[in-house]
Amino acid sequence: MLRVRFGCLCVLLCNSVGFASIVRFRNPQVKLTSATLIQIRYNNPTSSLPSLFNATLLTHLTITNPNYGGFSYENGEVSVVYGGLRIGDIARVRSDTVKARKSKEMNVTMKVRSPNNVTLLSGNHSGTLNLTSYARFNGTVRLLKIIKKRNTIEMACVINLNFTSHQIKAIHC
Repeated sequence: MLRVRFGCLCVLLCNSVGFASIVRFRNPQVKLTSATLIQIRYNNPTSSLPSLFNATLLTHLTITNPNYGGFSYENGEVSVVYGGLRIGDIARVRSDTVKARKSKEMNVTMKVRSPNNVTLLSGNHSGTLNLTSYARFNGTVRLLKIIKKRNTIEMACVINLNFTSHQIKAIHC
């Protein structure tokens, strides 16, 4: 009789520990996996870095959901910043859902242009420009279709844009 009670207690304890690990919320993550320079136009000054430029970047983002429930996000935003100033359009990412313990990949195209303040770009003579890409997604994690938790995921990655080779030199997140 004592063995049966002990066995039932062990099964009950194991089930409750397993349930607690499923109900525990984890933060989804967004990562910049790659970036490609599609088009670039700039003036050709005497320095190695132009003072005026227009570029189109294609970025590849991945949202990973480690939870046992889906992560539904509202319209996300991706932007590019240089020296604390946004230098381009804010790219909007449409609402979607990342299924439980899955990842969702997306391509985001961004138009980037130099700011009106030309002196901002004149201090760099290496031929590269360090741009920061920001992404922000507001959403909800739903566990067992009854438990909800609001969550905001953000990303900031530095993209080294090389003007001499017309390529993305490196990405650091």
